[in-house]
Amino acid sequence: MMVALPVRFSCSAPPVRGTRLAYEVAAGGVESMGQFKSWFFPGGDGDTSLYCRYNYKSLQTYSALMHFTGSIASIAASYFTQHWGRKGSMIIAGTSFLIGSIFQASSTKGHIWLLFIGRVCWGVGIGFGDHCAFIYTAEMAPPRWRGRLNTLVQLGTITGIVVANAINIATNNLQWGWRLSLGLAALPGTVLVMGGLFLPETPNSLVERGYLREARVVLQQVRGTKDVVAEFDTIVLANEALKGMENPWIAILRRRNRPQLILAIAMPFLQQWSGVNGVTFFAPQIFAGISSFGEGNQGPLIAAILVNGVQLIATIFTVVMVDKVGRRALLLSGSLLGFAAEVAVAIVLAVSASSSATDLPLAASVVSIVLVGLYSIAFGFSWGPIGWLLPSEIHDLNTRSAGQSITVFTQLMSGAVVTQTFLNMLCSLKWGIYIFFGAWQLIAILFTLFLVPETRGVPIEKAANFVRAHKVWRHVCYPGGIVPGSDDSTGGMHRLSEPPNQIAAEQQGITYLG
Repeated sequence: MMVALPVRFSCSAPPVRGTRLAYEVAAGGVESMGQFKSWFFPGGDGDTSLYCRYNYKSLQTYSALMHFTGSIASIAASYFTQHWGRKGSMIIAGTSFLIGSIFQASSTKGHIWLLFIGRVCWGVGIGFGDHCAFIYTAEMAPPRWRGRLNTLVQLGTITGIVVANAINIATNNLQWGWRLSLGLAALPGTVLVMGGLFLPETPNSLVERGYLREARVVLQQVRGTKDVVAEFDTIVLANEALKGMENPWIAILRRRNRPQLILAIAMPFLQQWSGVNGVTFFAPQIFAGISSFGEGNQGPLIAAILVNGVQLIATIFTVVMVDKVGRRALLLSGSLLGFAAEVAVAIVLAVSASSSATDLPLAASVVSIVLVGLYSIAFGFSWGPIGWLLPSEIHDLNTRSAGQSITVFTQLMSGAVVTQTFLNMLCSLKWGIYIFFGAWQLIAILFTLFLVPETRGVPIEKAANFVRAHKVWRHVCYPGGIVPGSDDSTGGMHRLSEPPNQIAAEQQGITYLG
């Protein structure tokens, strides 16, 4: 089955949101540019050792502010997205990105408040953008293509990181290069606004708000066929079943939604604490031992684009394979490879760099480059995209917006905590910080083995009950673990991408009833 051209077009704006978010994260490269640092963050850290040279608290606060603001904005985004549509949140996100870019690029010496206002605006954009992007794509995509199209958002994120790294390298030697880097960040924000203005609203959102005729037309457009009766009826029936139900923020706390709530929190939490920030922050020190990368801060910038480049390749692999091999296989293999790479990096650092060392020896740097590249590959095809994909496809329509807000809040708040504390932890734990993150990889493996269901090919309207029928979660949702007939969405159903297979399903933690 080919994906209809309208589907591809409709799913193009959320990846732009990913590109925009990535640019904000990677634009942190401007913080090491000469004029930017002397104007807004003057002074030195004092400690020039390998582990402590970047332990600069004011810069950490500037970086973390965006994540803190975004986590709060994601709560407001839930109400707006549910009652006013996914497109509205897209427009708010893009507009906030534009305003934030203008404020930061126009900042002058002595007016650091412009930087922080711009950073707050970016946070609002992230909160709304993260919230609407995955819901929009999940609702627009056909079930058998949902994983592939939704991981395009993460592909947009890592692509944006690589593009931003390249821009920072190109502008690094310009005195005003930091203005150009921050100003160019407005471009994908503009595209996102245009997408919100001209892309169609999702059929699910239109049905939820009572626009049935418009919803049918949009569904026919994005599927490229007039024969959408079965899928449209499923959306309408799912919405009818939710009428008169309680507030989604109360409903998601109920026993029957406990699996969705736990997964909405655990997936982004484990994603952030898998060690990705350790790789991002520590890349300059790891690559400092290779002088051919350039003098000053040129080396760290080149290091960043190499590390993120291999992650980009791995994410492309996920886009192609996620709907073929499934979510669980990617999560487990990524966690295993990531754990091995992080422990190996810790061993290299422990052997090669004392607490007072200022750089890594050449041989240790080369080995570390390979290991960090392996970790980036592992994250790129597993927790990077799947940590967003799975929470977006497991909720009922009534709780979907609230559930996505919880996921975004957890992801951004965890990112803020890591951003604010990582350099302090690095300075205190030294090489042991990679053992710390490796331990979270082990927890992620166990969590995936026992509690993550395989949602590949399951229609989004039936995914919530499909999760409740999981061999563990059914005992959490229902007394005695007996699924009532009204909630049995798995009876007689199989994933649309393959024939039903009872043995394989049980091995993946799924029980088919019927």
